[in-house]
Amino acid sequence: MQETFTRFFTLFKGSNRAHGIFQIETSIDAKQKGKAKTVRSGGAELEHWEEHIKGNNGLGVIPITEKNKVCWGCIDIDVYPLDIPHIVHLVEHQKFPMVVCRSKSGGAHVFLFTKELVPAGDMQDKLRELSAALGHGGVEIYPKQREILVERSDVGSWLNMPYFGGDGSTRYGFDPKGKHLSMEDFLAFTDKRKITHKQLLKIKAPETKDLEEGPPCLKILLKQGFPEGTRNNGLFNVGVYLKKATPDEWEKKIEDYNRKYVVPPLPAQEVLTLIKTLQKKDYNYKCSDEPIRSYCNRNKCLTCRFGVGEDHGTPTFSSLAKLNTDPPLWFLSISDRRIELNTEQLQNQLRFQRVCMEQLNLMPPRLNEKDWQNLIQHLMENGMEIIEVSTDVSIEGQFMELLESFCTDLAQATVRDEILLGKPWTKEHYTYFRLKDLKDYLTKHRFTDMGTNQIASKLRDLGGEHSFWNIKKRGVNVWKINAFEYEEELYLDTPDMDQEGF
Repeated sequence: MQETFTRFFTLFKGSNRAHGIFQIETSIDAKQKGKAKTVRSGGAELEHWEEHIKGNNGLGVIPITEKNKVCWGCIDIDVYPLDIPHIVHLVEHQKFPMVVCRSKSGGAHVFLFTKELVPAGDMQDKLRELSAALGHGGVEIYPKQREILVERSDVGSWLNMPYFGGDGSTRYGFDPKGKHLSMEDFLAFTDKRKITHKQLLKIKAPETKDLEEGPPCLKILLKQGFPEGTRNNGLFNVGVYLKKATPDEWEKKIEDYNRKYVVPPLPAQEVLTLIKTLQKKDYNYKCSDEPIRSYCNRNKCLTCRFGVGEDHGTPTFSSLAKLNTDPPLWFLSISDRRIELNTEQLQNQLRFQRVCMEQLNLMPPRLNEKDWQNLIQHLMENGMEIIEVSTDVSIEGQFMELLESFCTDLAQATVRDEILLGKPWTKEHYTYFRLKDLKDYLTKHRFTDMGTNQIASKLRDLGGEHSFWNIKKRGVNVWKINAFEYEEELYLDTPDMDQEGF
């Protein structure tokens, strides 16, 4: 069994800085509700996998490393009820080197494994393309981030692992025929399906060669055929493309496409009505309607000459995480890039736009206030990670570390008068300094989270006292706090080199 733990640990390698837990609170139908927490005590270790497989403690693994690389990715199909054997059939029919598992809530996790670490962005782009080909475009993709803000304590998003509880788990994998896999068979199957970075980039979803520079959703649908009940809407979107790509002959071409791709073709009168509708004005694609909604690959579509283009300029928002500092920090993925926000910037669209301009060179269009509130609330209620932190990562913890460093640094005043030079002076268990010198030190170390009044209040909480001194005939405001204890220098015994063995 120990070998099994090791193989799962190796297969799902990821971040070495954090891992995830999910605390279940309620179960509604197949969907379990609870709190997702990111634990910053290190990545998933062998002992975590042992506890997971034994059914003691569930485990979540973050695929993206601090160097923004991954060796696995996942399409998270969170739809209920879901015909998982049909997903397996689509994967096998389209010859995708993927492995399908049942998720803890009855959805599907469609995994793709690589033999080496690959850029997270490459994995993300490919999985978006493949999810659209499977008819589940727009679902969550892991890794959720192309890059993480390591220096700001960002760690990325984690996914619940399969086989919680071992071979008796409801989170099992499927073989190509849709049969359940034991843990050992799952590991053997994934070994066979691992691919190289080069092979990853070469995977292509089956699509028509027509619709040059057109939306990827339509290319896939014309290859697969429009689902029942969507023929009219499907041909309407084809007409939108034809008007963009061939404005002088689109009416004739839409009839050709109807005969070639729509099964059975729409009656001539319905096609004529559709043409008359399209003649009235320049429509855009019905991205929020079927059949193209389920096959959407928006990021790729934006790069197509005759894709959604500027008509859909609102960026995509995903993967909200809360760093549990005091006050908290937030990390949001916007159009596949990661930004850091404080609470006010997340609440206020104008401030949010300013952050996007400063960090991303992008100014997203403003939504009406109700839509913005609904968007943020949706992100908070659906998969938001809470990153627990140690005390030293909090605002107060950072302040205390910098205060101690300021008071005990090598550049100390040797006499009282040197306080005027910006140096702290320590005498008889107390340290004296000017508040403005402390603030300059904090700013130099990029700490700007506390204003003057907050710093003064914190110093008083520490037992600090303010007084007014006269130094060299100058009035000086001075703070006195208890001196920090210096660590005694550690001296190690030097081994006797003449002793035997050296």
